[in-house]
Amino acid sequence: MNGWVLLAHGDDLAAHGCWATGWIGAIPVLVRNFNGSLRGFRNVCSHRFALMLTEPTGKGPLRCPYHAWVYDQDGVPKAIPFNDTDFHLDDAARKTLALPAIGVAMAGGLVFAHLDPDADSAVPAGWMAGEGRECTLPDGSVIGPDLVILHRASARREGAC
Repeated sequence: MNGWVLLAHGDDLAAHGCWATGWIGAIPVLVRNFNGSLRGFRNVCSHRFALMLTEPTGKGPLRCPYHAWVYDQDGVPKAIPFNDTDFHLDDAARKTLALPAIGVAMAGGLVFAHLDPDADSAVPAGWMAGEGRECTLPDGSVIGPDLVILHRASARREGAC
């Protein structure tokens, strides 16, 4: 799958710390609210490549369940247990381990994601012309008349990892 995909309803990400996950093809992604700013990343820890957040939505830090690395609003690991004794990563080394960013767009109260962080965010806004009736979006998702998500194509994984 290539292009914008529906990831969540904006209400799912309304408060600081709220996050939503999904898949763009075979690639797991997440979007999190950082003090009112939505930021998106690939949902894979840069340390041991574990899937970080496994529920569709939630609230809390971007923490890997494998070794508890915590990532900041730029996708950089900010809290690394035993860094002083085992890893010795300075700020520059941490930045090289940043999660790959993804594109995020809001349109009609819905949150969309794209693997290209520089993708044109105006595209999903054009899809919302059908508000007020059920419609199928180009990614295969279906939204109802009141922007209720009836089917979210990004909820399932396609292909092998």
